[in-house]
Amino acid sequence: MNKPTSLYIHIPFCEHICSYCDFPKLQYFSTFSNKYLKRLKEELDSYHINEQLETIYVGGGTPSALPFDELKQLLEIIKPYSSGVIEYTFEANPESLSLDKIKLLKSYGVNRISLGMQSTQEKYLKVMNRHHSFFDVRKVVDNLVDEGIDNINVDLILGLPNMNLKDLKADLDNVLTLPIKHLSCYSLTVSPHTAFYINGIKPQEDDVMREYYDFVHYYLLDKDFIHYEVSNWAKEGYMSKHNLTYWKNEQYYGVGLGASGYIGNIRYTNTKSINQYNNGHNEKEEEVVDLPSLKTYMIMTNLRTIYGLDLNEYKALFNEDLLAVKGVEIASLIGNKLIKIENHRLIPTYEGMMVLDQLILELL
Repeated sequence: MNKPTSLYIHIPFCEHICSYCDFPKLQYFSTFSNKYLKRLKEELDSYHINEQLETIYVGGGTPSALPFDELKQLLEIIKPYSSGVIEYTFEANPESLSLDKIKLLKSYGVNRISLGMQSTQEKYLKVMNRHHSFFDVRKVVDNLVDEGIDNINVDLILGLPNMNLKDLKADLDNVLTLPIKHLSCYSLTVSPHTAFYINGIKPQEDDVMREYYDFVHYYLLDKDFIHYEVSNWAKEGYMSKHNLTYWKNEQYYGVGLGASGYIGNIRYTNTKSINQYNNGHNEKEEEVVDLPSLKTYMIMTNLRTIYGLDLNEYKALFNEDLLAVKGVEIASLIGNKLIKIENHRLIPTYEGMMVLDQLILELL
């Protein structure tokens, strides 16, 4: 059994809580964070990772919310695992990623930054309780490029309250004045316990969201971005290697509060209670991945990207020819221009990506 070559580390701390956020997170307090970093190191060490990792992704929360000394402590904890890593990503917010922190990250080998921008417009940043401006984003991106980190992603949220196509175009126009290589665009989802939910804010209708995605798709296509995954666009050669681990249904270590991992035939999710985690009681939810659920995961994840599902690999794993078993469904999907077959791979078209649930149901 191949061992995972990707590592995800979760840092749950934030300078402030955004109106839409549903990730395991809490306001930064040093009393929590000191203990958390100790527990994180213990959990990381417990996996006895001795193989060469290819990707490391530090997400959150907001990893850049850690003060300089604690950020350095975190980087020291990760250091034994980071040499030779191809892609080493940190998530950051524009207001907490100072030049000092950029220099520090660079010195430890971090070579990719994912910036939580969400919008370029003041009115929407306010609504989301974001504490930065587009000017701050521009400054941070300039600093990153000056320090030699040019593999930069920014996040954009589509369908914010009262947003329209004109606003979306303004966001994209602004974003593309930056020298970025990757853009993630997510539909606004309103989850229970978030400020948006409590204030009765509803996501925009599906057909409106589809209009937004169509607009982004064709706008970015025109600017040489490749729409390589449902919510992700990149310049050639800058697709997120780490996230492709998830989308190819490959294994990875997940460490930290609420983090998920996939090792051997076990998928697990850590406790979401900071008190439990900090006290060393990391009760994991575990799922044993048997052959039928492996098949489900493989189809669900692989069809999210333009790389699609490898039919030969599928046949070798399950001793089943998908084209023979699902011939009628596949022919119908091809006829409706939702998928295509190229080089023994089943690949979703853009239209197919937009109705992914339908594809998956047909093929399972």
